[in-house]
Amino acid sequence: MLLVMAAALGAAVLAGCATAAPSPGAAPSPSAPSSGIDTDATLRCGDTPVPARALTEPRPATELSAEVLAVLENPLADVDEPLSDWLIAHETVERVVIMREREEPVDLGGGDIATYDLRAIEAADEHALPLDAPWGLVGAANCTPRIDLGTLTGAGVTLDPDALPDGGDERIVLLVTERECNSGRPATDRVELVELVETETTVEVVIGVRPHESGAFTCPSNPPTPFTVELEQPLGDRVIFDAAVAPAREISAGERY
Repeated sequence: MLLVMAAALGAAVLAGCATAAPSPGAAPSPSAPSSGIDTDATLRCGDTPVPARALTEPRPATELSAEVLAVLENPLADVDEPLSDWLIAHETVERVVIMREREEPVDLGGGDIATYDLRAIEAADEHALPLDAPWGLVGAANCTPRIDLGTLTGAGVTLDPDALPDGGDERIVLLVTERECNSGRPATDRVELVELVETETTVEVVIGVRPHESGAFTCPSNPPTPFTVELEQPLGDRVIFDAAVAPAREISAGERY
């Protein structure tokens, strides 16, 4: 399913962002990140803003108006049944966005793994389908909810297969794949570490890419950009998470082009 996650850059969108160790008896398991979703934040799923509360307190799409439901029941919308599995991510008098978590995530490559399906429906749009209805489908996609990085853009993040981390390492080498158009070139000198959270059991990173100030670029796939994160202490057996996505996801090894 497609989700859009947004939160202001520098805002505390991650619950438990302090680097202090968990209190006794309350430490997370090695596979569980300390960060969670701030229900008051706005996320982005692709280009679509989605209130985090829509995910944490979901309303089923069956609660939508009869006119909108008629569009969703049209085969053109490609909305798999049951409709109750889809949640309302956004609803106004002119636009509705629904999402559904996928049973099997879609690996788009370079650490970009889509976990949701998304459908956008709008009223009286000349490009909407069906053309002769008061409401119509205007967009369909796969995405993963992400926090909003403000002026930075999100990126796919994997571990460098040529420099996989060892327990004694005090740094981790990542491969960061820019998602914006960059004429098939790496994001050299534009990758930024937005946030690093270290706990007893996890290392959680938020990575963003600073856009070019100007210029026109074509959109072939971009190669990954190596990026090193310095740790406060040796990695040990801690698990490394991408905390820019919601919920945070363990980072796995990628591929060099």
